[in-house]
Amino acid sequence: MKMLRLIVLLFGLTSFLTPHALAETLRIGSWNIQDFHHQRDFSLRDFGDFKSVKRQPGDFVALTKYRDLFGRDGSPADVLALQEIGTKAALEKLFPAKTYLTIMSPRWQTDDAAEGEGDVYTALAIRKDSGVTLIKEDHLPLLAVLHTDGRPTRAGTGALLEFQGQQFWFLSVHLKSSCPKNINLHTSSQDDCETHWQQMPILADWIASKRQTGIPFIIAGDFNRRYRQMNFEDSGWEVLNGVQPDDPILEPRLMAHPTTATRKCPTRKGKGTQPIDWIMLDPKLNDAFISGSYWERRFTRDDVMQTQYGKGLSDHCPISIDLEF
Repeated sequence: MKMLRLIVLLFGLTSFLTPHALAETLRIGSWNIQDFHHQRDFSLRDFGDFKSVKRQPGDFVALTKYRDLFGRDGSPADVLALQEIGTKAALEKLFPAKTYLTIMSPRWQTDDAAEGEGDVYTALAIRKDSGVTLIKEDHLPLLAVLHTDGRPTRAGTGALLEFQGQQFWFLSVHLKSSCPKNINLHTSSQDDCETHWQQMPILADWIASKRQTGIPFIIAGDFNRRYRQMNFEDSGWEVLNGVQPDDPILEPRLMAHPTTATRKCPTRKGKGTQPIDWIMLDPKLNDAFISGSYWERRFTRDDVMQTQYGKGLSDHCPISIDLEF
């Protein structure tokens, strides 16, 4: 009888502890690795006065270091949204197949473009020992609208993933640049703003379609918009949240992180402290967000000085949040 009571007691204690004991943390990261090509001394893009940095061996070493330093505790991210990846070989150079499952943008075709004639793409990397399972790839090619000069913008690279029995959609985006704070995006006649505005209903439709599946979603990447500086009242943000410009947002479709932190990446000095890299959560995942977990992994002064004054790193620092399932 004593043994039976002990078993019942242990069973009850296990049941009480299970919700917390079985909880697992998932780290979501995002990183724009500026003009990232796999070869040394190779300029990926060359147009007008712009030329991509030619990375040296030490630059690749430094990038590998920061690949493993996401989060406050300095440990790797489990699932990463990546931007400005120039080649599949570059993606696999930094995120090797032994450790990571990688997914390149469907727009990517080859890695043998002549110097200066390459392009940049979105991508995903999933750490193989993270417990995350790839259910299927699910991309957003329509996001690659044509800019006024005829060049396509970046497509969205996405997948349906599963962690701890919870499925979620994950999308890496890199939206049109050079229109960071025009609050009236929908009426702007500036070329970059017009192109960015074209991308808004496409991304909004993706959000709406994912909500209909009942499976929560995460969108991460370089949005090239200072949403917080505009008090989340700009017309682009409104459309992403399912309303027309100037209409109130009654039921947000997106919970944006960082909520308060400023951007202090040393390689963007002089470009403002308002974030343009975001990790957006479906409100269904808001309770899973671990308060205070947002982190921008800033490059050290020594690494900036030793990597062509930071150019060999990136003009974006890695960001991450933690979710508890």
